[in-house]
Amino acid sequence: MNYCISTLCFDHFVYIKNHWINRVSKKCKNVKIYIIDNKYINNYNIDFNEYAWYDYIRLDTNINIINLNNINVVYIDMDIIIEKDIKDIINLPYDFIISKEIGENKSFPQECSSILGFGICSGFYVIKKESIDFLKKILNNMKNKTYNSYSDQVNIMNYIINNKYNISKETCILDGIKYTNNIIEIDNIKICVLDFDIITRDPIINKNQYGNHINIKNVGGINSFIRYFYEPLESLPLTCRCNKHHLGDYNECIHINMRNKNNLINK
Repeated sequence: MNYCISTLCFDHFVYIKNHWINRVSKKCKNVKIYIIDNKYINNYNIDFNEYAWYDYIRLDTNINIINLNNINVVYIDMDIIIEKDIKDIINLPYDFIISKEIGENKSFPQECSSILGFGICSGFYVIKKESIDFLKKILNNMKNKTYNSYSDQVNIMNYIINNKYNISKETCILDGIKYTNNIIEIDNIKICVLDFDIITRDPIINKNQYGNHINIKNVGGINSFIRYFYEPLESLPLTCRCNKHHLGDYNECIHINMRNKNNLINK
């Protein structure tokens, strides 16, 4: 599969950049990486005070990369730590591939996930040329704030529930592990929403996932996050929201026992 990787780098992500590039280059061999930084961002005339303004810039840039280079693009957030070569994911026979959001039918935005039964997470997605026309519609809706947001998650999920679509489940074997993906057929393309255990949001234990999507605020900031590039996941703080007072959650963490049991089993 002929592809490149892109990522968005601004604000505090500049301190992560080299760690992230080194990790991706080590796991994904001989792949060109595009860094969407200020030299791209400054070309846009949008409201930078609006939530998810960066979603519009990264999607527009990724479409331009495909059109200029005739190559498929894998977009990966800098707060995703790649654990394995992602070529297996790209080779899946779908036109647009995207990771799954945490929360199932309560995922953001809930008015959509309550209908679909799950949500999408745009921290990781694969754009193949066949999906360009669909994504141009999404981009136009984002620009015009058709659904009152620049957010690609909001716009993609709202577009789906407001148009004719079909959802099914399909299994695949990646690196010897069986996964079940949600497949959405819409506008004559197939969208694959990856099994949550392929790209895991707020990971608890190591399940041989391809990537760990870490919430930087939940682990105490940049310096703490950088440790996830170099130290075993199970030895590091949990990234869930549980008992994170700065996020308004005072509930007892339900994931500690899950990790402790796993560590005992693997001793």
